[in-house]
Amino acid sequence: MKNIFKSLFIVILLSFTSCKNKENVTDSKPEEKPKNQFFSVELDVVNTLEDNYALYYTEDNTINFVSDKAIWSGVKGQPQSQKVLFKLSEEIIPTDIRLDFGIVKSQKEVILENVKMDYYGKSFQFKGSDFLNFYRPNDSIKTEIDQAKGTIKFLQNPKRYNPIFFYPNEKLLAEISKIYK
Repeated sequence: MKNIFKSLFIVILLSFTSCKNKENVTDSKPEEKPKNQFFSVELDVVNTLEDNYALYYTEDNTINFVSDKAIWSGVKGQPQSQKVLFKLSEEIIPTDIRLDFGIVKSQKEVILENVKMDYYGKSFQFKGSDFLNFYRPNDSIKTEIDQAKGTIKFLQNPKRYNPIFFYPNEKLLAEISKIYK
């Protein structure tokens, strides 16, 4: 009789152990990240003074940027890199994107390290040093490109304030359209 109880105890113990192992197997499935259901642009920047950046967009394949189609984002003044995120509403699908790097006149320089555009998990990304491959040069803003670091530095003229803004070129428009396909 003792042998029957011992055998029954071992069988019960093994069944609990095997169930526990099955639970661990199901828990180890990788969780899928939820995909953005909106278009977003994320910038990695170094900005020494507190400021505000803007993303202007159009939906009609023009560069007629207007203030009611702009998203603003505050930027901390700090010597370290930080992320600046622009999220467009779910129903907005931009065709052109203009970036404005601040409105503070005393801002001396802005360093752009990376740009990432994302829509439903499909993304396009480029280093700051490649910025002028996707945006038209602004002749009133002096830039310094550091290929080794992969950055672009926008320099402010101390004698004359010029807002730091850039219009997209055809290469950026092609990349944006790929995200939607």
